[in-house]
Amino acid sequence: MNTVLIDGINYDLNSLEKDTWNRLLNAALRYKDPLHNAVVANVNTNGVNMRTVVLRKVWPEKRQLAFHTDIRSGKWKELQQQNSISWLFYDAASRLQIRLAGTTTLHQDDVIANEAWATSSMSSRKIYLGDEGPSVKSLLPVSGLPPAFETNDPSLEESLAGRKNFGIVVTSVNWMEWLWLNSKGHRRAAFTYGEKGSFSADWLIP
Repeated sequence: MNTVLIDGINYDLNSLEKDTWNRLLNAALRYKDPLHNAVVANVNTNGVNMRTVVLRKVWPEKRQLAFHTDIRSGKWKELQQQNSISWLFYDAASRLQIRLAGTTTLHQDDVIANEAWATSSMSSRKIYLGDEGPSVKSLLPVSGLPPAFETNDPSLEESLAGRKNFGIVVTSVNWMEWLWLNSKGHRRAAFTYGEKGSFSADWLIP
């Protein structure tokens, strides 16, 4: 049998791949979606560095997804040196794990970044208003925000000062793995996206 039955629906590899991208697209649009937050991993001088990020945008047709970050952050600088990245998503209720790998492009002063900034809320914009960037040492446990914005969001005009620190990291996915955990036997599949639109899909032993 070359399909898997999930919640009464039979999925073959092609429909499973499409369903996975649809789940990611929905997760980017819904902040309460279990896949909205993900772990990303990249390489730095200390080895592999992992962080939790918010999934902000998904382009299923391009096999791309993105998160926002401060361009003064360590991950931005690390990805400038080595642009390989991996993503990990997990939906506990659905017992579904999704892993992706690909290469990144960094956007700070272009149409992609401008569009992302334009649709960002004031509560999201305010994290880019700190005088110092992420990971700068401090004598006290501080938020890094100007005191006025620790309890209140900035106005639209006030938020503009953070635009210079805002960037978006876009991943072009070249590999995706789907894993469904089930007490009667797990199911696992992998999808590879090659050059010139080549594509392969395979069932794997979990």
